[in-house]
Amino acid sequence: MCFHKSLNVKTEQLEERYDATLPDSANFQPVYHANAYQFPAWPIVTHQEPGTLQMMHWGLIPHWAKSNDDATEIRSRTINARSETIYEKPSFRSAAQSGKRCLIPVTGFYEWHTIGSKKFPFYINTTDQKIVSIAGLWDEWADSDTGELIRTYTLLTTDANPLLAEIHNAKKRMPCLLTPKAEHAWLHDKLSETDALALLANQYPAKKMHSFSISKRITSRKEPNDVPEVMEPSDYPELRDKPQLFA
Repeated sequence: MCFHKSLNVKTEQLEERYDATLPDSANFQPVYHANAYQFPAWPIVTHQEPGTLQMMHWGLIPHWAKSNDDATEIRSRTINARSETIYEKPSFRSAAQSGKRCLIPVTGFYEWHTIGSKKFPFYINTTDQKIVSIAGLWDEWADSDTGELIRTYTLLTTDANPLLAEIHNAKKRMPCLLTPKAEHAWLHDKLSETDALALLANQYPAKKMHSFSISKRITSRKEPNDVPEVMEPSDYPELRDKPQLFA
């Protein structure tokens, strides 16, 4: 699964990349490390409004959630969605069927390699796109207490490609990274269920990805971890005989 990502760019770069406008009220700043369980706001491009970057919170609240308590409970379980079952699971089915597709811009993401009881963090990005899109779904929920319409999103995952299968060896999953062609289709095309599932099943080529191990500062509770230092390479003796983890 994918619970940690980065978007280390400026507003102008985002707007140029997606040919979309980010409102000044977004007050966007480069993100070196975002933790999903903090439900951060993120610039999202939707199928419905492709010319606008909208700030949405990570962790999808389906439109049918009945109360704030329901919303709080549900969103912690909808950070990721298995792409294979989005048309089946109640939390995602309505968004998938109604074409509430979106692009989640990232400059990279984090995963952990497991050896016994030890976990080693890695940073992974793409070499052919500085900003790459992850496929997502979004939904809109009306807060019954305030009447506010709250937009949230979930990040879609798929089976890991050979590189991510080695790195993320406990789960063997990866985010649904989109090639430029797939990105255009996910954002603009009228996709059938069959078409959408086929698109999401296409793994991003491992040969177009870069990976390296980083320090365990990313999980520190004593030091800030949304800082450039969290992305710096770090060497571990346990990984020196595992060249397959590095690309």
